[in-house]
Amino acid sequence: MSEAAKHLKRGRYDIHLSHDVKERELYELIHSFKEMAGKLDQLEKLCYELLAGITHDLKTPVTSISGLLQAVKDDVVKEDEAQEFLAIALKETDRLKLMIQSLLDFEILNAGSILLRKERIDLVSFIQEMIYRWRAAHQEAEGNITVEAATVPHIVEADPIHLQQILLNVLNKARNASASGNHSIQFLLSKRDKSIEVAIIDHGHGVPNHEQVLIFERFYRGEKNKLRVRGLGLGLPFSRLLAREHGGDLELKETSEEGSTFLLTLPVEKEE
Repeated sequence: MSEAAKHLKRGRYDIHLSHDVKERELYELIHSFKEMAGKLDQLEKLCYELLAGITHDLKTPVTSISGLLQAVKDDVVKEDEAQEFLAIALKETDRLKLMIQSLLDFEILNAGSILLRKERIDLVSFIQEMIYRWRAAHQEAEGNITVEAATVPHIVEADPIHLQQILLNVLNKARNASASGNHSIQFLLSKRDKSIEVAIIDHGHGVPNHEQVLIFERFYRGEKNKLRVRGLGLGLPFSRLLAREHGGDLELKETSEEGSTFLLTLPVEKEE
């Protein structure tokens, strides 16, 4: 027991204790000790995974900035449009700085939660602007991206930085799924009594049955994506974590060989 305690102090959690004991109290103590070691091990892994998830999402604005600046450098865009691209790149830079600040925030690791800076957001306008910036940074992307919603307001209270992370991760997932065949992607918004649902619909290859329970697991990328798509498999798990921090959720609503529908649910703006 003494040696095991020393191992724990050094950060070694793979503790092996003998079960060859007669006294029930000592056996229970050993069991509790091993259980504590396992929980400490899980906690340390969770911290590493959360850090990895945030680092993964830092790559998204960097990719956007790189694409925008490359377009200006290569004279793909001219004059006024070039100025617009530079302005978008600056916005993405600001977003990156805010994300880095979130990474440095002690609450992320200390409290086990992400600090949300919520604002009043019109989801329809927010998604349309996000798609416009995404299009500017991915000029090679084919197919239409449409937004459909009723004329009623779709207002939520959300952190704009993290909300965009969620939507971009699902959009990129939909685009990768549609890499061959029908490239169109739809954002379909619907308002419920206490929530707003955003269905992101692609017409790609779908998610195989055996992978459907795994796609929200950290580091899981799927058999078809391991060689074709770069990344660590953290986009969807981290997006679900962010959605739940907002009081909502993210799930795979349906999937088939004709495509998939991911459903983001967010609580509506609280009435004063």
